Amino acid sequence: MTDSSDKSQVAEPSPQAVGNSSESDYEPKYNWFRGVFFQATVVGISAFAAPGLWNAMNSVGAGGQQTPFLVMAGNALLFSLMTVTCLTGSIVANRFGLRATLIFGTTGYVLYSAALYTNNRYGVEWFIYVGSAACGITAGLFWAAEGAIMLSYPEPEKRGKYLAYWLCFRNSGGILGGIINLAFNANGKSTGKLDWRTYIVFVVLQLKALGRLTRRKEILLLTPYFLYINWCLPYIGSYVSLYFSVRARALASLVAALAQIIASLLLGTFLDWAKFSVNARATGSFIAMMALIGGCWIWGTIIQREYTANPGGLDWVDDGFGRGWGLYILWQVNWVLTYNHAYWLIGSLAREPADIPRLTSYVRALESAGQCISSGISSTSTPVSIPVILHSATC
Repeated sequence: MTDSSDKSQVAEPSPQAVGNSSESDYEPKYNWFRGVFFQATVVGISAFAAPGLWNAMNSVGAGGQQTPFLVMAGNALLFSLMTVTCLTGSIVANRFGLRATLIFGTTGYVLYSAALYTNNRYGVEWFIYVGSAACGITAGLFWAAEGAIMLSYPEPEKRGKYLAYWLCFRNSGGILGGIINLAFNANGKSTGKLDWRTYIVFVVLQLKALGRLTRRKEILLLTPYFLYINWCLPYIGSYVSLYFSVRARALASLVAALAQIIASLLLGTFLDWAKFSVNARATGSFIAMMALIGGCWIWGTIIQREYTANPGGLDWVDDGFGRGWGLYILWQVNWVLTYNHAYWLIGSLAREPADIPRLTSYVRALESAGQCISSGISSTSTPVSIPVILHSATC
């Protein structure tokens, strides 16, 4: 990956050729590996291997564990740390570069995966917290770096499609994970388990710039929306783990990833549709999205009441399976639509290039904070009907 400030090499003409050369002879050569598409692909592959597979593990409900409570407690720790590291992500990226920040940000995911494995296989609980902490510290930097790259590199008129392209890679991790989940669990019919003083000045200046940015009226008005982006994920993870069989959860992880990719591409295409003004695209897509989300949470409240009164592991051969299982797929689609739309809005709100990494860090901190609170609610044995009421209220 290259930084956006890198320049292509220009061949130096010989003195003999100067008199006979045209102006086009001095145009920079285009190197495909410095283009936006290649950079977006590198970020997408990284997202596929890190948060994409993390999402795959959690899409089967609580990392595939029998009950969601321990994993949700770990996730609450993870996202509380991510709230801090996302806020400082622009500082780290400016000091060490986007490439180094992105690479370092991938390192904690493997520890998180190892923690889920040892807990599932050997019942080790302490490693869940260690893995979650490591992932929270590093993933916050990853999120800040990848978001800054995907918002600053594409041309404004193509930003929606590139955001969809990036999210397709993320959700492709879910497809791979879903295939693996389903292959291993197809028979699971029941539920289961510088000078340091200079650097200080630099940090202070960056935080002051971030403070000025986040006091803008439009940013303040959108803050609840940014908090909501990941708010639903812990609840729907608990929902699918508590009420559906292992193989139904595995199938859900695969189908949800496929549905998310289709939804991302459709929304990205609409957001770049020049026939309508930017304001019309932003408003129209938001209204349609909120109508869908609101309808799903109303439906979810009815389903949750039914499941609370009659809990059990629904399998795909059971009567009434589709109503609750299909709702989970729609919730996952709602999440990816909200995510794509929010980051398109960020790119539209930036007034200068330096605003993009700061806005990205701020928004990613907010989405981490929302998921931290939601994970904390879902980490206890509180009746699941309480979280769904809270989710419906935030919609």
